[in-house]
Amino acid sequence: MKFSRYCRDRWISVFIFLFVFMGGGWLLWLIDTPFPVACVVEGFYAAGFLLILVQDYLSKKEFYDKLLEATDQLEEISYLSEFLTEPSFQEGAMLYNILRQDEKYMNDQIAAYQKELEEYKGYVEMWAHEIKTPIAVSRLIMENNRNEITRSLLEEMDKLEEFVEQMMFYSKSSSLQDDYKIREVPLKNLVMGAVKRQARFMIAEHVTPEFNNLDYVVLTDPKWMDFVLGQIISNGVKYRSREQKPKLVFSAVCVGKTVTLSIEDNGIGIPPEDIVRVFRKGFTGENGRKYVKSTGMGLYLCDILCRKLGTRLSVSSEEGKGTVFSLDLALALEESR
Repeated sequence: MKFSRYCRDRWISVFIFLFVFMGGGWLLWLIDTPFPVACVVEGFYAAGFLLILVQDYLSKKEFYDKLLEATDQLEEISYLSEFLTEPSFQEGAMLYNILRQDEKYMNDQIAAYQKELEEYKGYVEMWAHEIKTPIAVSRLIMENNRNEITRSLLEEMDKLEEFVEQMMFYSKSSSLQDDYKIREVPLKNLVMGAVKRQARFMIAEHVTPEFNNLDYVVLTDPKWMDFVLGQIISNGVKYRSREQKPKLVFSAVCVGKTVTLSIEDNGIGIPPEDIVRVFRKGFTGENGRKYVKSTGMGLYLCDILCRKLGTRLSVSSEEGKGTVFSLDLALALEESR
């Protein structure tokens, strides 16, 4: 807050002072007041006005400078008044009280919204767990009544289960830090488990898996990583090659304390303009619109989970030749000795 700007805002007060100052000097001249005495009187009058102006400026400057500084530094404006003290001048006190009332209302609204959101998330998670029972029963009935129709239904049931799992992870994505446990997991078991879960889909689409050099023990959360691998495998099958025998190659290489797991397919690949956006929420891209009905949520969730696990997830692709997803996993301690 600059003094020159403060004076410009109070130009009426300054104008009145100058008018009264000049009028007082003229009256002193009319009554034949000695010039030195007139100067002293006018000087005291001017000094008093200037001191009042400076005092008012300094008190307001301190308050508004703190207000601007707090506004720049705070991420949540709703907590602004907590960093201020109530000022002594009236308009500042009024602004301070307005801020407190507004922040109280805003915080009440946020609390109500968060409560509503938590209730909704709780319902979604409960629903996702409850629906697993009828899915499992339906799967059992189909397994015990094998024919062409039930085989097709089993494939659709796999897709349904994948969407339910995807929804459950999405509903919990904002609080996943409380839901994982890092432990030692054999990489081969992790990959084989994810492939087994996708086996029916892979067999139906004639996709052949290949495994190279997976004899490592890594540190990760098996449940989360199983979901990530499942989504990558599912994408590899969906966007398989139509011109040659489709395959998925799982291979690992260890550098220092990092094991890089690569999942490579020989599918249709990803257009260059889409590859930088594949992890964005809801992004389907040209292939997602042209070949399959994609939700654009699978890889987005994979990226969220990997970030929380401290696992680097990257993708490279050449359109028409295939795609490679890479996961940088931490090597277990006994393996690094």
